[in-house]
Amino acid sequence: MRRVYPAHKVTPLLTQDPELMALWKEAAQEGRLKAETRNRTNVVIVEDPALIARLEALGLPGEAE
Repeated sequence: MRRVYPAHKVTPLLTQDPELMALWKEAAQEGRLKAETRNRTNVVIVEDPALIARLEALGLPGEAE
């Protein structure tokens, strides 16, 4: 499962939640995150099911890819 999130919506959540930031860093080290620019918008592609569930619980639904 992959979800795409706008980077400008993810960043405030990361700065407010140290636990989410730790999950984010772990996923990045394991290659389960990818940053891209699409249509002049920075996005993050997340492949980690636990991180996707956490972001959705915080009210940020991603787009399926």
